[in-house]
Amino acid sequence: MSTDRVVQLRWESRHVAADDRAALSYPGISVVRSQRGEVVDRTWLPVGEEPTFADDEVLIAVLRDAWRWTRTAA
Repeated sequence: MSTDRVVQLRWESRHVAADDRAALSYPGISVVRSQRGEVVDRTWLPVGEEPTFADDEVLIAVLRDAWRWTRTAA
């Protein structure tokens, strides 16, 4: 694997203003791809209180694609 391409997982919340008085916050996981120190892609996946099988499958697919991306640089 090349050190030029890096994948990071980050626990992040997204904050969305519903209107002038209310805002919502959603927890999630960011999968960040960096090449030579520059972010080239960021995918955010929401994480609910009770994740479903479909949620798990989406996360697995995103992680697999990201880690395969790091291998192509070798």
